[in-house]
Amino acid sequence: MERETITGPSAGKTGLTLREKQSHLALLLANIAWGALAPVSKSILIQGQISPLALSAIRITGAAAVFFLLARILPQSVAPREKIRRGDWLHLLLAATLLISANQGLYIMGVGFTSPIDSAVMCSTTPMITMILAALVLGIPVTRHKFIGVIIGLGGVVLLVNDSNSATIASNPVLGDILCLAAQVCAAVYYVTCIGLTRRYSPFTMTKWMFYLSALTYGPCCLPELIRVPWTAVGPETWGSIAFIILFASCFSFLMLPLAQRYLRPTVVCVYNYLQPVVAAIIAVIIGVGEFGWLKLAATALIFIGVYFVNRDSAPAVGNSRRKPE
Repeated sequence: MERETITGPSAGKTGLTLREKQSHLALLLANIAWGALAPVSKSILIQGQISPLALSAIRITGAAAVFFLLARILPQSVAPREKIRRGDWLHLLLAATLLISANQGLYIMGVGFTSPIDSAVMCSTTPMITMILAALVLGIPVTRHKFIGVIIGLGGVVLLVNDSNSATIASNPVLGDILCLAAQVCAAVYYVTCIGLTRRYSPFTMTKWMFYLSALTYGPCCLPELIRVPWTAVGPETWGSIAFIILFASCFSFLMLPLAQRYLRPTVVCVYNYLQPVVAAIIAVIIGVGEFGWLKLAATALIFIGVYFVNRDSAPAVGNSRRKPE
């Protein structure tokens, strides 16, 4: 695919193509929605009507149903009817297991035990894990700007953790943090092993089939938890939160991710995870489960500076790297 280059002063300063700039915007919006996921999910779980397993199953099967509907009403220019190669099915199942079933299942279970801010902060470990895996698997060098950016951003995350609201409900924060960390390991493995799929299929096709496969494999395992939910007692506010999780934190965000993966390196893609603790902290303040003082403001500044340093690296994107993934 040809690179669409921007001409003029802006292009000369950043060295980014149009597609790469669009990918950065897609990642920004996706991570805002993912950052909101933790406090919104926590607001549902603390009511005790829906368990973490049930909520993760609702999210996955609900998103699969939305994609099933969209695939039939949207034009092919938006939702192409691509045929999956026979040899790609196992790879696609692996992608669905890593990024949907394991990552989202473990993460929501972790949110149930820890605080929403801490669970979002754990997402910041993904760039470090992905950087190591990308260097080992893809041969992608760790540039000076990337290293500085990750370190600065990690410093902001540490400040955010130290200033987290201890009053936030967390029945077992250690277990919750471990589950959220395990979820990020699964995401990091996906970022460095499934790039080839994002280059062969459109974002809609990738996301649609990942949710389809995950709903078929993960949903039935959670059926007992779904049966226990007192559906008639679920209020309108909870249904609104569930709708946000399905439509924005699932369908929209996961459509943006494959789009960005086509044109950006794995380490750049997942460094945007640093934005999630910021969004989670802001929403936690809005719903009354946290405070946002000067220390959190300083942490926010460090996180954005770290993202800037990583993004100023003008090295070729994944699609143009010397070593092409399968």
